[in-house]
Amino acid sequence: MAVVRMNRITILGLKKERSSLLESLQKLGVVEIKQEQPDEEIKDRVHNSNVQNELMKIDTIISDFERALTILDSYVPVSKPMFSSRRTVSEAEYSETMKSRDEAINIAKKVILLEEEVAKIRSEENRLNNLSASLTPWVDADIPLNVTGTHYTVCLMGTIPATYSLDNFSETLSSQCPESVLIRGIGSREHHYIAIIAHKAIEADILSLLRNYGFNRISLREVEGTAREGKEFIQKRLADLSEEREIRISAIKELAGSREMLEVVSDGFRMERARIEGRSRLLSTRSVFLLKGWLPAELSDKVKEYISENYFCAVEIEEPGDDEEYPVLLQNGSVVESISPVINMYGLPSSRELDPSAFTMPFFIFFFGLMLGDGGYGILMALITGFILKKYKLEESTRRFIKLLFYCGLSSILAGFLFGSWFGIASLTKTALLIVPTEQPELMMSYSILLGIIHMYTGMFVKALNYIRRKQYFDAICDVFFVYIMLSGFVLSLLPYAPGIAVSSSSSIVKTGNNLFLIGVALVLLTQGRKSKSIFGKIFGGLPKLYDIVGFFGDCLSYIRILALGLASAIIGDIVNTLASSFGGFILVKILTMTLVLVVGHLINFLLNALGAYVHSCRLQYLEFFGKFLEGGGEAFKPFKAETKYILVNNEISELFNTRAKSRVA
Repeated sequence: MAVVRMNRITILGLKKERSSLLESLQKLGVVEIKQEQPDEEIKDRVHNSNVQNELMKIDTIISDFERALTILDSYVPVSKPMFSSRRTVSEAEYSETMKSRDEAINIAKKVILLEEEVAKIRSEENRLNNLSASLTPWVDADIPLNVTGTHYTVCLMGTIPATYSLDNFSETLSSQCPESVLIRGIGSREHHYIAIIAHKAIEADILSLLRNYGFNRISLREVEGTAREGKEFIQKRLADLSEEREIRISAIKELAGSREMLEVVSDGFRMERARIEGRSRLLSTRSVFLLKGWLPAELSDKVKEYISENYFCAVEIEEPGDDEEYPVLLQNGSVVESISPVINMYGLPSSRELDPSAFTMPFFIFFFGLMLGDGGYGILMALITGFILKKYKLEESTRRFIKLLFYCGLSSILAGFLFGSWFGIASLTKTALLIVPTEQPELMMSYSILLGIIHMYTGMFVKALNYIRRKQYFDAICDVFFVYIMLSGFVLSLLPYAPGIAVSSSSSIVKTGNNLFLIGVALVLLTQGRKSKSIFGKIFGGLPKLYDIVGFFGDCLSYIRILALGLASAIIGDIVNTLASSFGGFILVKILTMTLVLVVGHLINFLLNALGAYVHSCRLQYLEFFGKFLEGGGEAFKPFKAETKYILVNNEISELFNTRAKSRVA
């Protein structure tokens, strides 16, 4: 339950050992390398390596591997489980495979070349198929399509709209241009296909006539002979192209056996790219280099010892200053770590704040359970996510998210016992251990607001802990304890108006609340202007703080969403059950219909309300809870390590750091 303490590391080493040291640091994966820039007075002797050309070259290689692997997946798909992780390879296996990197590059290029040839063949096939389709109207015309005329005649081929009568056109053509012959093609609903052979002397007259009929000329010069002969030639050519295409596809499929090698080498180039980029962050001269960065304090001695033993360099470890910010790495146990997806989505705390994970975790899952509000749905969620966690080897981020959903499922089961809600079955509400929200919504509203007050008070408590951590004890008293008094009095004063709770306005608890409220207001007014330099500010600086009462009241109302979502889940579940039981008719049809309605209805209700519970529980943490204490702005610790896509290399060096901290950094 803490932000991992970081130390600053500085390494001064020989340039000839730079690449080897970067490779070792990448295998360790526990050091973040800072970007360093030379001072103006030493710019002529110290520089950052210019690696742009190297990065462009290696990006091209990685892109070729990605394209080749995508092609192989399209022709020889590999079935992977729904939740798959990167496969683990030993360092010896990785090193042996990387010896064949040139072969892998050639295979990737060959796969791409074969796919390009397949694409060209398919393009030609499409062109020939379109050409064959354009010849269909002329298959009955015994004329060479590539001949547009002779010494004395002209041949005009084209279409006229089907709205014109072809018989009327034929009569008009015969009467106005008797020295012509009309050849009819196979028409369509939109066009008449015609060919006219006429003496060249009347070509202009024929064209003038055709313009009146919306004639559109067609040229088929690329086809030798008649349309029937052309289609036969095209079919033969398509058969040849199909054979050529299959040969190339077969060659691609044969290369699929090298898929794993391509994946390993592809990730090898990704690691090399990271090392090249890391080199650009260092300061270098002709003979030495300087590296600065951060690493977890608990690993500092081991890292220094390893580097000093294996490299001829100077290593210095320094603790950060009391007010110095450093990269943030959160350290939590196996249960609390599951809340990290929620924390990361909002943003990390600063390195000078407490880790909010342990405070957020119980509230998040409890609110989720109350909002989903059905023990049956909780059982389903817990069983599904538990099976996934047990059955599959997951990536770390995925594992934490699935584990969070598992705990949310358990919380929903607890809500089922509290509310007597199990798949919306109305008869089971009598088993409720606490309250039936659909029968006592006013009381459930008060419970929701009470949970919200506890939630926000916890946030204010964390704020006080942050003050105490920085030794700002007086600030903790003035900004938290006095506000506690004011808000607690405000809450107690409003008890008579709380729905479902019978408290008289003349009761002692309400009177105590009134007194606490007045005392709290006085303390806030007296202390909130303490940091102002002017007398006016010191006296009246506390007035704006009183507006927090309005904000607190609005935040309390925001927790009514716990009631709203819980009611929605229960009511919709009951509606689904009622609808399923309302069907009559033949018993077999009734059973099938009832089963379909129950399964589909409850599945939709479960998915929609689970999504709503997750979103709104996040919303309560981000606004009402984190807003009370979390300053944020922390930069995540980004260790220099292998960022791979397909494999995880089990390095021997990493055994040196076989600790909980190592697993967190990884």
